Amino acid sequence: MYGWVLTIEKIMRTLKLHSLNGSLINIFSDYSGQHKTSKYEVLSALYVDLDASRNWALNQRLLRQKFLPDGRRMAFKSLNDRYRQKALVPFLDAANSIVGLLVTLIINKTINNLCVGKSDFEKAKTSLDLKLQWRVRDLERTLRVTHLIGLLIGGLSRPHQNIYWISDEDSIFANQELTQELSVILGKITGFYVQHELGELGLGTTAIDPGDRFEEDAAAIADLTAGGMAEAANIIATKAGGRIPVTIAFPFGGRFSPKTETISSWVWHSTGDLKKVVILFEKHGRKGYSVSRWDMEV
Repeated sequence: MYGWVLTIEKIMRTLKLHSLNGSLINIFSDYSGQHKTSKYEVLSALYVDLDASRNWALNQRLLRQKFLPDGRRMAFKSLNDRYRQKALVPFLDAANSIVGLLVTLIINKTINNLCVGKSDFEKAKTSLDLKLQWRVRDLERTLRVTHLIGLLIGGLSRPHQNIYWISDEDSIFANQELTQELSVILGKITGFYVQHELGELGLGTTAIDPGDRFEEDAAAIADLTAGGMAEAANIIATKAGGRIPVTIAFPFGGRFSPKTETISSWVWHSTGDLKKVVILFEKHGRKGYSVSRWDMEV
């Protein structure tokens, strides 16, 4: 459908992934970099085979009992208190027992349209059968997310699996009407990528968490990754003169905050059952952009 989708697919084919054959798949997503001072927007999506990730479920409960017994949530923006700071490394270590894939897209904000622009906005609304009032920028952001989710489902799912996309309570899930329309978009986009029959395909937010913080902790993995990668990308781009070099080795020589140092090291040094990949969309020339896997020694 888009050149960048094909590039991501090629990158994912190089990963040594487990067979994700369980009957129930959850996809957790979160986002960072929307504030004006950030040069990059970041999207992280965690694809989990729940049947195969029972060790994670056990580790998550034990970790909460030991480090977070009061039920407080893990989040990148909240890592300024000592309880969450103490829990961060054990939390990330426990996440390595998830059988699945963590994909992070880092997109230079000067890249305006990966999916839809002003010239094809009305055509996109018609083809997706949208009923609500959309702004070009909001639809663009929504399509970026849904195309990534659709690509993951198309490439990793198996026939008759039940799949649920669970997002943070973000603006794209702002109300029930918007969520219903997003469900329509997800169904149409997924149909472009999936060549087999699925079971149920649904979506919701972390508000469904019954109180054990299981869904929130899984979503927090995406949150921590998005936040850490956004901060890392902005710091590196500033040191490199405004953008991240993609064709040459670049000696960084700078410093991350302790939380970003911890998270970026965890992301780039993949261990355990959870596979991780970071994909960078960087401005190239006046109108173009490049898409490449981003690895860094930290």
